[in-house]
Amino acid sequence: MNWLNKKIILSFFVIISLGFLAFFVIDKAVKSRLNNLPIISNIAKFELTNFDNQKFTNDQLIGKLSLVAFIFTSCEDACPIMSDHFSVLQKRFYDSDLIQFISITVDPSVDSENVLNDYSKNYSIKDNWFFLTGDLQEIINLAEKGLFLSASLLPAGHSTRFVLVDQNGNVRRYYEGTDKTSIFEIQNDILTLLDD
Repeated sequence: MNWLNKKIILSFFVIISLGFLAFFVIDKAVKSRLNNLPIISNIAKFELTNFDNQKFTNDQLIGKLSLVAFIFTSCEDACPIMSDHFSVLQKRFYDSDLIQFISITVDPSVDSENVLNDYSKNYSIKDNWFFLTGDLQEIINLAEKGLFLSASLLPAGHSTRFVLVDQNGNVRRYYEGTDKTSIFEIQNDILTLLDD
């Protein structure tokens, strides 16, 4: 075997070794990222109504990654920012059928289905964003007992956190919904869970 053939064989083994090393590093990085997304809890049962008068329950979280937020349409402070951030994320994941967005009103006496429908037109560009209403006490129970978020002094006292729920209905992470940098964290975490 001449020198050139030995060099080619050696180069081949180096390339294969580097490939295995790269796979190992990527696999470790993905597993490390998943460890940063522990299962916090399983979301409690709930039944609310979408702005199109269709029921929406916890069963509709199964098989999808869901981003959940509490808002009210007359809010002039945090809610428009939160809805803008949802809108950015909806556009970034426009082609995915595995992601849905859920905005739940904390002011159901004002935010009727028609009001929510009009509000949705300002932000949503696809039918994977649900604007839910229902009995105020059920909404409070979902926030406090189902998602461990503050729901006192409503509507203004609602939590501004986003909640990432995985395909099995498990709460995986919280984000500050008014912080623009959260968009990048959410995007990365969604990609991690989609790859899982």
